[in-house]
Amino acid sequence: MTQIFKSILGRKTRSAALFLEIVIVTIIGWIIIEPVAVDTTTALIPAGYDYDRLVMVAIARLDESSNKFDRTKDKDDKERLFGNLLRMARQRQGVENATYAYYQSFEMDGRSSNGSQADSTYAAKGVEDRYFSMTCIEYMPNTEFFSTFGIKDVNGKTFIEPENDGNRYIISNSVAKAVFPDSTAIGKELFPKSEWRPTSTVLGVTQDVPYNKGDGRIGTYYAARDWEGWTLPYAIVMRLGEGVNPRKFIEKLTADLSQYRSGNLYLTHPVYMSDKRDEIFAEKQRALTQKWIIVAFFLINVLLGVAGTFYVQCKTRIPDAGVMRAFGATRSRIFGNILGEALVTAFLGWLIGSVIYLIYLKTQGFPMESDATEVIRYLRPIWHDTKLGRYSVIGGIILLLLLLTSALGAWLPARKVGRVPIVDSLRDE
Repeated sequence: MTQIFKSILGRKTRSAALFLEIVIVTIIGWIIIEPVAVDTTTALIPAGYDYDRLVMVAIARLDESSNKFDRTKDKDDKERLFGNLLRMARQRQGVENATYAYYQSFEMDGRSSNGSQADSTYAAKGVEDRYFSMTCIEYMPNTEFFSTFGIKDVNGKTFIEPENDGNRYIISNSVAKAVFPDSTAIGKELFPKSEWRPTSTVLGVTQDVPYNKGDGRIGTYYAARDWEGWTLPYAIVMRLGEGVNPRKFIEKLTADLSQYRSGNLYLTHPVYMSDKRDEIFAEKQRALTQKWIIVAFFLINVLLGVAGTFYVQCKTRIPDAGVMRAFGATRSRIFGNILGEALVTAFLGWLIGSVIYLIYLKTQGFPMESDATEVIRYLRPIWHDTKLGRYSVIGGIILLLLLLTSALGAWLPARKVGRVPIVDSLRDE
């Protein structure tokens, strides 16, 4: 190690230029890698339901101006008309089960949320802001909604839907822990009683399920709907059997859609739920892709710049290597010294660059962009929720990249330097 530092100090001008380059690269790395790592982690949060086995088919109504519109059936019982479509969907070959879906359901544009306060006991645990929001998911009771989507209970088993008279709720695990930390949530009131909401008893608790891809860690609650209200099912979601190809299933279903009609209602536009997720996430995906392109551009320039600089510097070491070989140094020792110089220089440059950037962050109050509110972060922690976790991981990634590129830039010429014949290298000297 002493020899390595002597060699670095012996070439102060070249070492200083390389050192400054690594410091600048480190600071830039902090700026561009941190948001990419955080956003990618959010995008990779599991869906929590079996979207890869689901096909959604929209329910549409014939326009009154259509020559197929039947006025005699327009006032038929809604439950029966929609029920006919659901029954036909369940009878379709390849379908394991089917249920209704509303505008306020998974991977939909519609959204309704309610704010709530976590239990006061979290204040004593260091949670300053106890507010969090819950996204509403509508479902029709007794239509096997949870088993069709593949939603699990807190133990990882298929959630068994309890009987619901329409005024009671099912909540996700995060909501249950936030509002009822010291007891079971079942049987408790989720919302304060009011004239329009006389009861909000919790009937069950499911695993956490993001409303849309890219939403991150959010709380959800399931609200029952009936045929008396103005809200009607938007679509039917079919759960395909094991081994059924969803693409081929949709292709065949599209050809047979004319058969799926009940009164003036009909099925249209089947879509694979996986594609629906990608569609909803498309805008965020474009932004994330742009960030990854910038990161890739940065990494390529780091590889070419830092590795190239080490390559050039190592090529100038051929005369020194000849002298060292003449005094008994082995090839492996020469190789190790050159590689060690590269790694030490990269580490010191990373260390100084990271300190400079962290000092800058301190002046900005250490901004911690996150996908979740404070109480949800406390209940479902991820590596980027704390300063220690976030900056340790990001700093480690940058250090690893610098060490790899520096080692690569030094390894190629170091092998050649160590193998140069003593006579040739001394002749160059």
